[in-house]
This record gives sequence, C-alpha cells and structure tokens, in this order.
Amino acid sequence: MTQIVQISRSQRGEAIATTSRAFWPDPLFGFFAKDPGQEHRILPIFLGALLRDCMEHGQVWGAVDGHRLVGSASWLPPGGTPRSKGREFRIYAACARALLTGRNRRTGIKLLTAVENAHPQQPHWYLALLGVDPTRQRQGVGRELLMPVLNRCDREIEAAYLETQKPENLPFYERFGFEVLNEISVPGSPPVWLMWRDPDPSRLE
Repeated sequence: MTQIVQISRSQRGEAIATTSRAFWPDPLFGFFAKDPGQEHRILPIFLGALLRDCMEHGQVWGAVDGHRLVGSASWLPPGGTPRSKGREFRIYAACARALLTGRNRRTGIKLLTAVENAHPQQPHWYLALLGVDPTRQRQGVGRELLMPVLNRCDREIEAAYLETQKPENLPFYERFGFEVLNEISVPGSPPVWLMWRDPDPSRLE
C-alpha cells in the first residue's frame, strides 16, 4: 500500500533520483541537452536544486511503497515565491553547471526568464515538481501526491499554480481544477504552459 508522507532529509537523494526518472525524456531538458545521455545526466542537477529549495522553504511529499520512494511532489507555500536573490543564485548556480555543457543556452535562459517573469503575483501554493517513477505511472500515485496540498487549498481558500512543458500533462492537471493561464515560448524554444487553480471547498474529500 502506498503511503503519502512528507519526506525527510535522508530521503532527499532518493526523491531526486525518482523525480529525474519520471521526467526523462523531457522536451525542455532535451532542448538544453546535446543528446539523450546528457539529458539523463543533467536532470538530477536541475531538479535537485528545485527540490532542495522546496525542502528548505516549503513541503516535499513522497509516495512510499514499502521501503521504496516511488514519487514526489515539491511545493512552495504562499509567500515562498518570488524566491530571494540568494535562493535564486543557489538554483541558477547549480543549473549553470549543466547549461555550460549543453546547447541552446541563450534561448534557454530567455525562456526561463520569460517563465519566471510571468509567475503570478497573487498568493498561491506553487507546485515546483511532480514526478512518479515510470513503473508506477497511471496508477493514481500522482493524484495521491497532489491531494494533501490541494485539499488544504480548498479548505483554507488558497490558490495553486504550476508550470509544465509536456502537453500530455494538461488534461491530467485539468482534472484537479487547474486551467491554462498562458503559453510561454521564445523563438526556437519549446513551449511552457502556466496553469492556475482557484480554490473550491466543494471539491474537498
């Protein structure tokens, strides 16, 4: 039976590895990487920086099956964004190591900047990462990972927000009340969709 718990620091490495497996292959990270092998190597660098920030300043929920972590959801609470300059520097410093050996660096930076500039200013819970191990996808684990915070949003009347670069994710998130706010791209880049969810107490489980 899968249990949904807030992960500990001792589980952080496993959460990064599981989330990286969930993302690969990915249109955005594939755009940065020179080949699939490099994409596989840089995913933990990017995702690890984001997950560590959420552990320090928000919440990271994990799906545990026996002794194995099979998925994670990383959130920042209202007030957790925009990140301070120090937090942004730590994330970009980690990501720069991967970008320097990749491709499309200038276009990628322009895209990430455009996405960051479009981040809503209203208070909200921000889903920075959601990933389920490929062996456990399409089994309801993603839904279970989302519900602790989405139920809180509906109970406490708080909005939620996310970004996704995979078009197949749009109908998945729409089932939970998210709607597309905008589609962001720059010349030559893949698109990123911004999604917003208004609270609705009638959804409470």
